[in-house]
Amino acid sequence: MDDLNISFRGVEEIPLPYRNVFNEYPCFNAVQSKVLDDIFYTDHSVVISSPTGSGKTVVFELAIIRLLIQCENFDIISSKIKIIYICPMKSLCQERLVDWHKKFSPFGLNCASFTGDSDNIDFQQLTNHNLIISTPEKWDSLTRKWKDNKEIVKVVKLFLIDEVHLLNEENRGSTLEVIVSRMKTVENTVVFNEVAGDVYNQKIRFIALSATVPNVEDIAEWIGKPPNIKYFKFSEEMRPVKLKKIVLGYNYNPKNTSPFKFDLSLNYKLQSLMMQHSEGKPTLIFCSTRKSVEMTANHIVQTLRIHLTREQRETLASVADIITDSKAKATIRHGIGYHHAGKYKSVPVLRISYGSASFFTGMIPETRHAIENMFRRGELPVLVTTSTLAMGVNLPAHLVIIKSTKCYDNGGFRDYTETAIHQMVGRAGRPQFDTSATALILTTNEDKLKNNLS
Repeated sequence: MDDLNISFRGVEEIPLPYRNVFNEYPCFNAVQSKVLDDIFYTDHSVVISSPTGSGKTVVFELAIIRLLIQCENFDIISSKIKIIYICPMKSLCQERLVDWHKKFSPFGLNCASFTGDSDNIDFQQLTNHNLIISTPEKWDSLTRKWKDNKEIVKVVKLFLIDEVHLLNEENRGSTLEVIVSRMKTVENTVVFNEVAGDVYNQKIRFIALSATVPNVEDIAEWIGKPPNIKYFKFSEEMRPVKLKKIVLGYNYNPKNTSPFKFDLSLNYKLQSLMMQHSEGKPTLIFCSTRKSVEMTANHIVQTLRIHLTREQRETLASVADIITDSKAKATIRHGIGYHHAGKYKSVPVLRISYGSASFFTGMIPETRHAIENMFRRGELPVLVTTSTLAMGVNLPAHLVIIKSTKCYDNGGFRDYTETAIHQMVGRAGRPQFDTSATALILTTNEDKLKNNLS
C-alpha cells in the first residue's frame, strides 16, 4: 500500500445531522480517508493497524453513523439494535462513555459502560442500552449464558474492538479471543428475521483497531472471510506527528548491580535528558514499578527546577489543595504528577452494592482523574507513570522517556514486550500542538544490542 499517495476526503461526505459529530475537523486525515470507502460505504468487517495519533476513534464513529443511517433508511427504531465497544482499560471506557454520550445521544443511542467496577449487572439490564462500552472481562461474564438471552444478542450489529493487539497478551489475550469467537458463534447460530432488506439480516460487523498489531492479515482471516473482510496496515510514515526515537544504553554489571539499583541509577540521567529534549513541553516518563514511579517523581522534584508561569502555579496549587494524598500534593505543587494503580493510603469507603464498609486499595479515582486532566490540558509539565497508562488512554506528550526496558512481574524482572514498548513510544506526539516528538528508551548496553532496540 502506498501510504503517502492518499487524497484527503471532506467531512461533507457525511450527511447532516451526523456530520456534526466531526465538526472539529476540516477534513478526514490520510488514514481516515483511505479507509472511508470500506468503513462508511460498505458493511465489510475491517481490521486496521495505524500509528498512534492517526485518529482511529473517528473510524469507529464512522461505522456507528453508517449503522444509524441504515436504521433510518430501513425504518428501524435504533433502540432495537446494539453496538458493543470493547477496550481493555477501564479509564478509556469511561473516556469513551463521556465522549460518545455527548455525540450520539441526540440520535437516540443510549450509552452505558460496563466494566469491572460495575457490580451485580444482570444481562437483562442491557435491554435499555444500545451503545455498550465494556472491558473484555466484563463482556465475557455478561455473555457466557447468551443462549438464554437470544433476543438481546441477536440485535448486536456492530462489534468494535479497540487495542486488538491485546490478543497477544499472555494473561488477557485469551479473554478477548473467547468473546470474539463467542460473537462469531452467535451470528452463525441465531435465527434472524427473514424479511428481505431488514437490517436484522446483517451479520455482526467487526471493526478491530490497533497501533501496534503486526499481523493484521492473520486477525482479518480469523474474524471473517473475503470479500466480507478488509484489512489495512499503515506505516509510521502516516504518523501525523513525526517521531524521533533514541535508544540510550548504559553500563550494567549484573554481578554487582541489581535491576532495582540500575533502575535507580537512571534517575540521575533524567535531568539532563529532559533539559535537552523536552523543549519546555509536556514530558511523560514510564517506570517499571509503582515504587519506581514515586521515587522518580520525588527525585525530579529535588533535582530539576521546572519553570512554571504564575497561572500554572495557581492552577497546580488549587488542585493540590483538594487532593487528600500528601505525597501527590507535594509533587504536584512542583509541576510533577505521578500516576499508578497502586495503593496511596487506605481510605474507608462504603460499597453501596454490599451495604457495608470496606477499604479502597487502588489509586483514589478523584486524584487520578485530576492528574490526568491537568496533564491533558498542559497544566502539568511532567507526569511519571507505570506502563499501564500507555494502553489507549489519550495522554500524549512531546517527550516520552521509558526508564528501563524491564518490568517486575511475578517475582522477577522480564523484558517489556515489543507491543508494550510500541504503546509507550506511541504516546509521544500531540497532533494539535506538535509537528515533531521524541521518545527516549533507556536500557542496558547489553539489552540494546540483544533486543535490537537501536
